[in-house]
Amino acid sequence: MEAPARRSTDDSLNQTRLRGPSRLTRQHFALYRGYLDGVSEAQLHTSYGDASTDVRTTRRLIDALRDTLSVLARRARDTEAAHLLRLRPGSIPLFEPPPAAAVPTLDDFRENIDPDGVYGESELLALYEEAYPPQSSPTLDRRATRNARLRRRQAEALARMEASLAQDPSPDHPVDGWFEPAITARLTSAGLTTLSDVIELIERRRHRWYAAVPRLGPKGAQRVVDWLQLHSQALRHTLSPLALRPRRQWRTDDIAAAQPSEIEPSDTVAIAPLEALRVPDAFDGSKGSNRVSAASRFDTDIRAITAWLDARSSSAHTRRAYRREAERLLLWALVEKSKPLSSLDASDCAEYIGAFLSNPAPAARWIATQRGERCFASWRPFAGPLSERSRETARSILSAMGEWLVDQRYLGVNPFAGLARVVAPPVFDSVSRTLGRDEWACVLRSVERTEYSFAEHRDRLALLLAYATGLRRAELAAATTCALSVGRLSGLDGVVWRLAVDRGRRSSRTVLLPPAVVEALSENLALRGLPSPLDCAEGTPILAQARGGQPVTPDGIGKIFKSIFSNAAAFMDARAPGSGRQLQCASTHWLRHTHSTHALGHGAELREVSVGLGHADVSTTSLYLKTEDVGRFLGVEKLIRSASMASKIAESS
Repeated sequence: MEAPARRSTDDSLNQTRLRGPSRLTRQHFALYRGYLDGVSEAQLHTSYGDASTDVRTTRRLIDALRDTLSVLARRARDTEAAHLLRLRPGSIPLFEPPPAAAVPTLDDFRENIDPDGVYGESELLALYEEAYPPQSSPTLDRRATRNARLRRRQAEALARMEASLAQDPSPDHPVDGWFEPAITARLTSAGLTTLSDVIELIERRRHRWYAAVPRLGPKGAQRVVDWLQLHSQALRHTLSPLALRPRRQWRTDDIAAAQPSEIEPSDTVAIAPLEALRVPDAFDGSKGSNRVSAASRFDTDIRAITAWLDARSSSAHTRRAYRREAERLLLWALVEKSKPLSSLDASDCAEYIGAFLSNPAPAARWIATQRGERCFASWRPFAGPLSERSRETARSILSAMGEWLVDQRYLGVNPFAGLARVVAPPVFDSVSRTLGRDEWACVLRSVERTEYSFAEHRDRLALLLAYATGLRRAELAAATTCALSVGRLSGLDGVVWRLAVDRGRRSSRTVLLPPAVVEALSENLALRGLPSPLDCAEGTPILAQARGGQPVTPDGIGKIFKSIFSNAAAFMDARAPGSGRQLQCASTHWLRHTHSTHALGHGAELREVSVGLGHADVSTTSLYLKTEDVGRFLGVEKLIRSASMASKIAESS
């Protein structure tokens, strides 16, 4: 009888034209049980409903369940269940007598009524019952007993139906019937016919798995993931944490757990990222031939590398670059040379830089065939052979690591110390990546408007801030109003605004903000409905997104300036064809070069410009208040004002 009942369930639910699944699951019975218990429809929708719909959908689902369960009960000749499950919650309420007034104890009653002890015990008890009669009566007791019995029989009827009809999902079940029809159609169009197919795709593609399913967006994908998590026990599979979180939120232990768990032979090492690398004890570096002594505070190569990364990488970008080179060297030493990193000598390092990096072979072992995340088993440390400049960068980073490990008394000698340069460092031509005075005036003119939208005003503020300070794009993205301060500067009238810039490793530098930048910032904050810069809440970004007010990301900063330079190039080409060709190649860093070049051309000291750009040691921060700052400060402000004036003159003409 179970199979026919299941087919009847599908037919009945399909006839009701529900947007929900066509199978009766335990969640359906939990929903209906809550309904019979008198839980509000709004609360039932919150607990069991589809987040993309409103409460009316859950209300229709309850009506459909009532009809379906009643029909199936009659077909099963369970007349009692067919009747009880159609009763609405108000039909058999839990009887609760009206609240009674506070009843005193017999001793309190005696003190109030008979303080002199005139009445006997039986007489006093009769007076007490007359004043405070009991609330129960035979009629009330019978009604409460009847209702309780009906509710118990109703719960038993629903339990009988659940035992015979509720169906748990299985990995081999078709997706049809378990998800909404629209989602089912999109999954099947992508070739996902069973629940196991969906699980396999999610585990393989991780958080953005839905990109492989046409017309399935993040919200629909989240409903699928939520459903799989809800039924993880029945499906005998729990989704990986990496499938539930964006890549930027992955933790080291998650990545390590996602690596293949096969046990390698004790004398081999499988290619894996640093945080998931499993190294045999014989190769962990604790007994490396280049070790000073076992008394070092780092007992293995991996711990020594991690300590170096923690101590020397001042930013996330720098840490990734350092980790990449150390990781490659460690894997090469373990896999190709069968020795720990702390046993490498000068000849090994020369072979690594000169031969291996120019041709990582065998390619199947070292070079990735496609872009893969670090948690994937297909991850490889190389995308291809390294150019001469890339190999020189690797040599420089690894030499610095070796020197640090020698200073920490982990290594006896730096094996990279005597290694010759792969290629001479290129001579940087700042002239070719710097905006001339006319180009700068044109760029500034291209962002001037009579009336600004928020995005246009924000982009103009970003341009002025980058030019006036020479900040990197990551520093621009991280700038907040709580880093602003006001002070005095010798040789200048009025107050001077400063912006503190975090340099990592608990150090910072300050840059000066000309009045033109402060004015633009105050106007932008007003557009966002915020107070003056010094009165904003902590963490308020100086450059904010148009929606939500969140900080613009470093990549977003780069896109802003690419758009500005592209528009400025078109602006120049319209007046003189071909004159904007150089601007098409400009990026955020060009403004950093332009800032320093223009400041130096206006008489600022090289040392002061270097300090402002963050190229000097932390000890030079005391130079920020020297009189040379006045030249840098006034020069930048004058160039901004003169460019803005040129823009207005051009518009008026």
